[in-house]
Amino acid sequence: MFNGFAFILVIVATLIGAFGSLFLKKGSKNLSFNLISLIKNKDLVMGVALYVISSVFYIFALNYGELSMLYPLTSLAYVWVSLISIRFLNEKMNRIKWIGIILIIIGVFLVAR
Repeated sequence: MFNGFAFILVIVATLIGAFGSLFLKKGSKNLSFNLISLIKNKDLVMGVALYVISSVFYIFALNYGELSMLYPLTSLAYVWVSLISIRFLNEKMNRIKWIGIILIIIGVFLVAR
């Protein structure tokens, strides 16, 4: 059964998680295996925090919707990460990547129907 609230929660969770990935990427440039350095790495801490927040949204979504319907929606994270990478990391997209993103969006649409 479709639950719009759960659907929105998962979309928000994937978007937050995608930004978590961005911050983890930025934080990885200053990565050190010293505990104090890890704690002082603001980008790394922000990335982990965003992943935790994303997980909380996803858990709430699971409370309101069916796992078999909601889990495929998590693939939207690939779309968000690609768009965020273009915007904030100046990464390039080629035709194959764009086709993949379009196929993911079509797949999400079909699952939601």
